[in-house]
Amino acid sequence: MGRTPPSGKHSDIRCCGIGSLQAYNEPMTASQGAEHTVDLGKSRLQRLPYEIIGFIAKAPYALETREAERTGFARALRRLVKRRSAVSQAYPYLIGIVGLADSYVYHGGVICYIVEARPKRWLRILDLHSSANIELVVDIPTLVTEAVLGTRKSTRYKFRVLHHAAGITTCLFSFALPNTENWLLVFKAGEQTIFEPLRLDSTARIFVRNNAEFLYFGTHSDDGGDGFRRWVLRGFAIKKNLWFPKKMQLSNLVGYDIGSTACFEVIDDYFYGLSNQTAFEIEEIDWTSYYYCFRFRLDDPDTRKTQVMKRQDSWRRHHSEGPIDDRWSLLKLEKDEDSGKIKIVECRKEWLAGKSGSRRTYYTKEVVFPAAYNDSDWPATNSNEESDDQAANVIEYLNRPKSATLEERSAYNPSSNAFIDLIDDTSTEQVDAQCLRLRAGSRRLKPLLLGASNDLAKLHGQLRLEVEMDMLYHPNQIYMWPPKLEPPGPDLVLKEIHNILNPPGYQGNITAVGDERSVVYSTGGSSGELKALVYLSFDPSAKLHGMQRWGRGRLLPEGVKGGLRWDSNNSTCDPRGEVDRLRQPQCNSKEMNAFVLSDSPSLPERAIFSSGGTPLPTFPPRDEGKTSWVWFERPMYRELPGKLTFDEVRGQYGRV
Repeated sequence: MGRTPPSGKHSDIRCCGIGSLQAYNEPMTASQGAEHTVDLGKSRLQRLPYEIIGFIAKAPYALETREAERTGFARALRRLVKRRSAVSQAYPYLIGIVGLADSYVYHGGVICYIVEARPKRWLRILDLHSSANIELVVDIPTLVTEAVLGTRKSTRYKFRVLHHAAGITTCLFSFALPNTENWLLVFKAGEQTIFEPLRLDSTARIFVRNNAEFLYFGTHSDDGGDGFRRWVLRGFAIKKNLWFPKKMQLSNLVGYDIGSTACFEVIDDYFYGLSNQTAFEIEEIDWTSYYYCFRFRLDDPDTRKTQVMKRQDSWRRHHSEGPIDDRWSLLKLEKDEDSGKIKIVECRKEWLAGKSGSRRTYYTKEVVFPAAYNDSDWPATNSNEESDDQAANVIEYLNRPKSATLEERSAYNPSSNAFIDLIDDTSTEQVDAQCLRLRAGSRRLKPLLLGASNDLAKLHGQLRLEVEMDMLYHPNQIYMWPPKLEPPGPDLVLKEIHNILNPPGYQGNITAVGDERSVVYSTGGSSGELKALVYLSFDPSAKLHGMQRWGRGRLLPEGVKGGLRWDSNNSTCDPRGEVDRLRQPQCNSKEMNAFVLSDSPSLPERAIFSSGGTPLPTFPPRDEGKTSWVWFERPMYRELPGKLTFDEVRGQYGRV
């Protein structure tokens, strides 16, 4: 693929996507589709013990490893291996509809979603990774009245969740009476704590990142004096409840589209910034592209102490390799589960080496910083510098005619060396229907071949890279899940799976977000209606109260028959019993046959996995005259249909 970093300078870019389009040893052409369905035969745990132990030994920073140190290794080992295998095969252990909302944010396994029934509005916070059986409910009008004085009479305002991490939620509150004001609200709902609010000068491209001790927000709002705007940051010490007095301008960070050309993260004790651009204007003479990456300590935001990645360590690509389709660009920073090192992950769709077909590729590169910041790290370089120091671990994805028009939402999972897409695989005959499916691909290393280096030494450029990749890796495998519904008489269980992934009456307008162990997406919500929030977990320990278990021909709880149904009588999913539209899916008569709105619950008493019928936790009484702005409730998903988990054997529903 022609990766040519500057001469004499090491580049360790690793590319991970999918390509070769082969299933096992059967070659496939682009027109054949190259789809490999999930085989749910023997468990991959039937291996030698030392191989399983190797997973933990090489993944000290994984969540399961940290759990193993507390609870013992056996369960955590199984959980780690199963999770990585499930991601690479696009086969979740649990799927479910977890809520109905107007908007949502998902980060770190916690979903924050807003339900509006004006003048009332609620923010609900649910920890999905912990399989929580309760969720926090925040009364938004009461919260903003208590946080910002003088807003009691403002009934027309906008409220948006920006970020949630370490139990701390940050929101943007905007109103226009008597004057337009924008406020940043920071609170910890689990402790009934509202931190010092901050009135904002600008909300342009606002973002927030935080850990338990420090919070930073940024806006793309400062004038750089050259006609281009700059990013500006401001920090907050959470334990001291104190905003840092000075702002910090990021003069050298060029990108402005977060997730595509720019990325910001708080990892451990540092704030990181990243861009895949290095110039505000196109430079015709500079044909080499570099990353720009920096970091500073959270407790010391001083530009003089900021570390910047050296130019020779940040090579990205040479423009002669071909044009890029920016619509597919993805840029992020992640902490590697195996090494604990910070890595750049970038997705690019490229037309490489003048080929007519485009290729989507995921690249990873380790972040390396010098001891201190130095402007001399970025000298002018010869754009024609080249080297045979090629990229390693390359996997590419060739676009097929079949999927060229599919609407896709993509993510890359470094720990599993796999990408995963959420695609709408609707047939051309059913233009009004929706058929969301998961598609995943990964590449596995071959056994080490001795003596290969002598042959490689004779090759150069792209030919060497392609031969090297064929020697290092098995052919790619593409997995799709769930199987398609095949008329006539489709499998009833498979039909219910499709109804969960594509809730009738809640289709279109899809947005998705994922992490190393789950995917959450919203669907529906046109014309101001609520969106359905669908959760897919690859973690074998994930649970949802009331979920049905499929596998080995058994359905739990016992006695449950028929399709999934909506319960129109139970109103507990509304904090005050007044949000009628929570129970009004917009279905036509045909859809109602599959997803029934009934007058009585169709499911018996559900299985209880955590607190069950025990009383909900409560907060200490507040001062007299003050209304509580947060309380605990049963999760909304307990009143909604559509929660399935799959047996360890994984059943027959991985086959098309």
